[in-house]
Amino acid sequence: MRFSYYLFLIITKLFSIIPFWLLYFFSDCLFVLFYYLLPYRKKVIFENISNSFPDKSEQEKIKLMKGFYKNLCDIIMEGVKGFSMSKAQLVARYKVLNPEIMDRYFEKGQDVISVGAHYANWEWGIIAAPTQIKHQIIGFYTTLSNSYIDEYMRSNRKKLGSEMVAQSDVRKAFSGKKEKPATYFFGADQSPSNLKGVHWMNFLNQDTPCMKGHEFFAKHYNMPVVYFDVQRVKRGYYTVKLIPLVENSAATSSGEITEKYMRTLEEIILKKPEDYLWSHRKWKHKRIKSEIN
Repeated sequence: MRFSYYLFLIITKLFSIIPFWLLYFFSDCLFVLFYYLLPYRKKVIFENISNSFPDKSEQEKIKLMKGFYKNLCDIIMEGVKGFSMSKAQLVARYKVLNPEIMDRYFEKGQDVISVGAHYANWEWGIIAAPTQIKHQIIGFYTTLSNSYIDEYMRSNRKKLGSEMVAQSDVRKAFSGKKEKPATYFFGADQSPSNLKGVHWMNFLNQDTPCMKGHEFFAKHYNMPVVYFDVQRVKRGYYTVKLIPLVENSAATSSGEITEKYMRTLEEIILKKPEDYLWSHRKWKHKRIKSEIN
């Protein structure tokens, strides 16, 4: 465990000194490795793309898949680079276009549920958010088996003011005391580990089980819900557009918030599908026939 940690530290230290042009050269090399030499989840990726876009030709699917691998390799490299990036670098490369959306909630002393997805570069978001969002940033994460690496990553993600909370402590985060209004970040597009209580819907032409954690807390505490739409402007530069989804969460019906979130994500993916994380086994679960209306 310690050996892995020290190796991880060496890699992050190396990434801290290499310029971005060299970072993307390594990303291009990683693309060749993942796509041609040691294919990474290639079957899963192609199957997900084929099922989501049944009308695309074989050539179009392959082109999309290559675009995904290039996006994935950039995210991996940028994720490691993010541990050593300065505040100035993050502000220059990760800009929130309309922070006033969150500002109006902050001025009213209102907590917010923020939702995002595994789209474009989500890794820099939790680090950069405190530089442009007035709310206390609270992000939820899955703990790693290596406790040393887990602590290092958690500390680095907190370096500009974010608070990181393990998924097992989500409820405690909502009930804890805060010095100022908070926004709770959920990456709600993951495949649920437990199908109990999920919301089923048609998403990207497939019957999809959707997590409802963000909806539960939004309704329980009547918090507004805002989507963080991350888009790559050019390599290494991103913008974030805030999209209000729900104002009065308590008044919504069961599944309504989740539907709005997933439909918003679907629209974004359809415009630029290569930036979505197609390697996730999001559709590994199937609905029992008796549950289908």
